[in-house]
Amino acid sequence: MAEVDVSPEAPEGSGDAARAESSETRRRVEDFWGKTLSGARIVGRPIVIDGLSRPRVEIELAPRVKWVADELVDDSYHAVEQAAKQLYQSFTLDQLVMATVALQVYMRKTRAHLDKKKRLQERWTELARRMKKLRVAEEHLAMDEQRLREKKADVPASMNDSGHYRLGQLFDLEAREIREKRKALDAEKARAHGDWVGLEQEDEELLREAPQFEQSEDLRYPFVLVLNAPANDPGRPRRRSLASAMNTLVEAMQKPLSRTDQMLLEIALRRCVQALIADDAAPEKLERELLRAAEQEFAQQFPWAEPFVMPGR
Repeated sequence: MAEVDVSPEAPEGSGDAARAESSETRRRVEDFWGKTLSGARIVGRPIVIDGLSRPRVEIELAPRVKWVADELVDDSYHAVEQAAKQLYQSFTLDQLVMATVALQVYMRKTRAHLDKKKRLQERWTELARRMKKLRVAEEHLAMDEQRLREKKADVPASMNDSGHYRLGQLFDLEAREIREKRKALDAEKARAHGDWVGLEQEDEELLREAPQFEQSEDLRYPFVLVLNAPANDPGRPRRRSLASAMNTLVEAMQKPLSRTDQMLLEIALRRCVQALIADDAAPEKLERELLRAAEQEFAQQFPWAEPFVMPGR
């Protein structure tokens, strides 16, 4: 009896479907890694921001370092100018001021975290030196104790009672000194152990306070910040405040932008603010007043930001 092949046959057009799916995937990738005048770009996840003047806003942040003629060139000036031009066209004065304040608060918070981490590392280094000295002192003390035992064992049995008595007094005096050293060393070791436990607790607290702090590298490709206005949904909660909206914006930029990139973005924001109030009789004074008022509003809504505002502005 002839065998019958009952294996399923491949459906017609299956190869075409696979090729079509691969082509669609490649198209989506090409759309994501799009091309601009500055080259390939990285598109960030859309951020919903209340108060936008348009339904969708895209702001391209350019890298500060470019590869020109086989050399790395610092192009910070043009990176700031490009960002400032787009921010100027996309945000109102109030939004620019609040975004500046929010960015400054986050940078100060990051700086405070790094300073605290640096001080903690210095204390760990100092404690490590103390522990090393204690280990050396422990070794020397153990050697002194061993030498005392050997000297007691080496006393000749033929020595008269007067000699035994005088040596016993010397040995007792030396043993008393060793006991005092041992007591002081044990107390110092206990203090060092307590400091070790305290530093471990501070390390854990530092990690809990700032789990989002990561060392981001400077941008290598243009980063496109995508902002969407909220949809008109009657069931949506009330509109967020200006401080809350700008906090959402700045918080989303903490991971993709390095501290240097954030500094350049702050310069761009400040330039936009200065350009919008340039016709005022006292623009510098007005800028300080606007920033101070925005800081107070931001700190009132986000109490954690209070230590990072500038009371003397």
